[in-house]
Formats: sequence, C-alpha cells, structure tokens
Amino acid sequence: MEGIGRLSRSLDFLSHSLLDIAIGMYVYTYPANRDSLDFVLNRPSDFIVSEIVNGLNTEELYGYLETVGGSNTEDGCYRDATYIVKKIGLSSIELCNTIKKVLGCRHCAVLGLKDANSVAYQLVLVRNCRTVDSNLHFRKGSRTVDAYLWLCNRISVIDIENSFKIRLNLLSQNSMNLVKEKIETMKKYGYTILNFFGYQRFGSRRPTTHIVGKKLICRDWEGFIEAVCGYPFPMESREAIIDRLHWYENRSSAAYPSSSIESRICSKNIDDLRTLKAIPKKMLQLYVNAYQSYLFNTILSRIWIEIIEKYGLDNGIEIIKRDLPYLPIPGSSTTVSRDIVKRILDEILDTEDIKLSDFCIEELNLCIHGDYRRSYLVIEDLSYSVSDSSIKITFTLESGSYATIVLREILNTDPILYT
Repeated sequence: MEGIGRLSRSLDFLSHSLLDIAIGMYVYTYPANRDSLDFVLNRPSDFIVSEIVNGLNTEELYGYLETVGGSNTEDGCYRDATYIVKKIGLSSIELCNTIKKVLGCRHCAVLGLKDANSVAYQLVLVRNCRTVDSNLHFRKGSRTVDAYLWLCNRISVIDIENSFKIRLNLLSQNSMNLVKEKIETMKKYGYTILNFFGYQRFGSRRPTTHIVGKKLICRDWEGFIEAVCGYPFPMESREAIIDRLHWYENRSSAAYPSSSIESRICSKNIDDLRTLKAIPKKMLQLYVNAYQSYLFNTILSRIWIEIIEKYGLDNGIEIIKRDLPYLPIPGSSTTVSRDIVKRILDEILDTEDIKLSDFCIEELNLCIHGDYRRSYLVIEDLSYSVSDSSIKITFTLESGSYATIVLREILNTDPILYT
C-alpha cells in the first residue's frame, strides 16, 4: 500500500500534454491544476523579452537610442559595432542574416536566441561590415527589425540575464484565482522550478528538431532528410503542410523558400550523405543539440518522478538543489558519478538504442562532447499586477532558461495556447 501511495503522489505531477511528452517533459515541478483555465496570450505584443547585459537593460537602452536617433559615431566603426535591436516576428538567426545582408557584414553574433513570436530587445554584434549606419529599419509583413548603433566595438560581456513582461488576459475570475494560487505556491518554495529546455528548442508547432538530431546520431541519412523535408504536423500552416506532402510525391525542394534549410537538401536524386556534408556544421550541431536537450529533459523528468515518489515535494525541492544541482547533457565525453543519474541515463540510452560514442559522427567530422546543466532554476524578481481581467507577470531568468517553462508551471495547460 505504501508503494501505491508513493505512485499516486507522482501522478499529480504528470503532464497530460502530448507536446510535453514528445520533448521529454513528463512532469511539472508542482502538483498540476487539472481545472480548465480560460485565458488569451496575445503574441507577440504581450510577450516582451529584453536582455540585461552587465546590469544594463536593452529595452531601456533602445528607448534612449530611439530618442536620440542612435549613436553618431558610425564613421569610426571600421571593424566592430554593437547594435541594440528590437525585433518582432523572426528568430535571432534570421535577425543576424537580415542585418548581415543590409550592412554587408561578414560576421554577426547574438548573445542568446530569442523567441521569434515575441517583442525582443537584444544586442547584436557585427564585424567587417561594408557600411555601419546609426540606425536601420526592416519591414516585411509581420516581421520587423529596428536597430540603433550603440558602440563602435564589441562589448565585454560579464553577466547576462533576460527580463520578461508577459500579460495574460483571463476570461473568468476562477482562472484569475488559479493563476494567482499557483504563483503563491511557487513563492512558498522560493520560485524554484525544474530547468527544462523550452519548446522553442524543439519547435512548438512542429517538434522535430530533436528527431532530426537523433537521425544524425544513428547515421540514418535518409531519415534525416525525410524528418526535415516531410513529417507534416497539423499545427503548421496549410501551405507548409501542402509543401511537405508534395515532397513525398516528387522529392523536390521547389516549394520551399530559397533561404530555408529545406531548399538545400530536399531535392531529388542527390546522395544523402553528400547532401549532409554540404550543410554548415553549426546547423547540424543545432539538430544534435536539440536531441541532447530532449535527453536532458527526459533525465530530469525521470529523476523528479523518483524523488517525488520517495520523498514528496517539500523534501524533493531541497534534495534536487542540494544533491543534484547539475545533470548531464549527454555527449561523447559524458561521465556520471551519482548512482541514480547513471542508472537513469543508462536506461534512457538503452531505450533510445544509442551509445554515448555515437555523438562522434566521423562521417560528418562532427563530435558533440556533452555538458552539464543546472537541474533547477530560481525565478528572480517575480511580481504581478492585476488590471481588470488581465494579469501582468514580470520576472528575470538567467541566460539559457526559458520563460515558456515558467508559463508552463503557472498555467498547466496546452502549451500551444501560450507558445
């Protein structure tokens, strides 16, 4: 009977979301609320993220530079320049590609990848540009970029965090109460939650990047191409679904945008391995990193289930912070000392039918060594304010943690509604 009690204890923490399960997030940190939650999150306008670099908030820097029209020192920017950018509707990778094209830069870098479906303020560092303008503006449909020159050199980054301002429109008083109650529960435990990799790591509408990464690990070159070009998902746009179905018919890349990864590899009658060798290694590494993220999420989920079943929530929070503060992101050089982590990792690798040595892909001259990641995160400076039927939540996260994981803990509902 004691074993049954422990099992029922962990059942309260399990996610019912198919998307969560697909990317290894089997559990919530706290018992899930199963009541219906009625809310609307208007993206991108009500999801604002800004980098805090060396204590400076990029949204505030952007506001100042917008007022003065940007730095007037562009004539002296011969090699390096740092822009403060506001972007809407495009990924940070697309942002860099856009700025490189407009300014004729050889190199562009960002400090972190920001959600495409948000209003994001971030630093962009460029090098070896044909020209450096004090400001630049780009509009294409719902995609916008506004950038102001800040410095004529590369900033020395000592510390980086991300600040979030998110507004939820709640359609009932019961929903408002449920959100406030969950925030108060998190407060009781110091705003500590499990540090899962978030949905944007995998794709919330088409969660396949980790599947593509596993195809590489398993040397399934044909499967890699199919996972990129095919695999239509119902949450994709109608056009994307049609394009992927057409690919199954004629193995042609003609339907895909010329700038997309699909346009490079979805052509027919091309040797699969030769096609992969033509893809930039950084792109291939991102796919493998997504698979590593899935494995990390699965390890963290399995460990949390065992901790909750054995020790309960109160002790569980303390145990994971004290005894298991870091967990492996599996790779070729991963070593594990703690018995529970080694056992669970071995079980997962066996289920996945892979070995750690598989992360060295000699055929592509690519070797992913693995790393460690903090198993929990502490949400900093969390506060909320209520206005009529909406609640505005503000908080700060360390670099590498995800705001959608915070929302997941608060809302306990279908992630499609807030990603």
